[in-house]
Amino acid sequence: MRKLIFILLLTLLGKVLFAQDVHLSQFYTAQLNLNPALGGYYDGEFRVAGNYRSQWSQINKPITTSMIAVDRKFYFYSDEIDAGIIVINDQFAGFNMNTNKIFVSGSYKKKIKYNEFRLGAQVGIVLKSTDLTTQTFPNQWTYSTGEFDPTVSNGESTLTDSQNFIDVNVGAAWSKAFKGFKPLVGISFFHVNRPKDTFFDSPPENLKMRQVFHSEAIIDISDKFTIEPKLMYMWTTKAQNTLVGVNFKRHFKTSKVQNIYAGVLYRDGFGRNYDAIIPIVGLTYNRFDIGFSYDINISDLSDYSPRKSTLEFSLIYTGPLFSPKNLSIPCDRY
Repeated sequence: MRKLIFILLLTLLGKVLFAQDVHLSQFYTAQLNLNPALGGYYDGEFRVAGNYRSQWSQINKPITTSMIAVDRKFYFYSDEIDAGIIVINDQFAGFNMNTNKIFVSGSYKKKIKYNEFRLGAQVGIVLKSTDLTTQTFPNQWTYSTGEFDPTVSNGESTLTDSQNFIDVNVGAAWSKAFKGFKPLVGISFFHVNRPKDTFFDSPPENLKMRQVFHSEAIIDISDKFTIEPKLMYMWTTKAQNTLVGVNFKRHFKTSKVQNIYAGVLYRDGFGRNYDAIIPIVGLTYNRFDIGFSYDINISDLSDYSPRKSTLEFSLIYTGPLFSPKNLSIPCDRY
């Protein structure tokens, strides 16, 4: 009975995951995936960020998410323009679903009286595919045996095994550096063009717009320690997801290891269903930011699979600002 309940819960989980976008526990490390306006929100000339997530690996085939983003700053008088590209692959192996996304991203930063205002947009293509030969449909149910027969026609004449569509995302953010305190607040909107997202020719099924609100801050405790609270809340129709937590960071001034940090996040459906506790550790070494996290499931599903795991890894390299090797000071000759 426990196995049967677990299979039913996992099936429901699969249906939910089919409809949702890519999500990460370390959401703040994939800024172009979080908000297009966060292009350029780093101390350096360019940035390369990679993320990898694997979950439910002990249950047949894992669900994996991989992404890489590259962006670079350009200066326009006292303002900044950031241009980048983000590539995402999401594989739901248990249902033979594969999704690839490629977005071109751009953002603009305007500074007004120490306030930094950012606007950003992304335009890209989404490619989805599935293997219909490994899936079963209601018409293939055989009552005499109580099983699905994949040799029977599925009866779906308008079903295709691939689709693609253009997708558009936009966002805005604000930040300001106070003495010992720097907050960041942003909001982003995904699928603003409401693209058609279905493997069927009809009826049309347009993707619902997803909204994301996020906030974080850097709070100086001393020259060596900072506290960094983080919050993300996203919703679409009746589906909601909340991540809230804090990282504690130790800084070093005379070492290749610039800092080390540890923290914890909590994921919840905003009062509807508690999901996971997420410990996080990481460090910054020679301009490389490295992070590891592990989702500890505390939902009802954990009662039927206590040893499941969700591992996540992030790696970010931030290139230093250009500085000339030789400095020349002009002087008049008489």
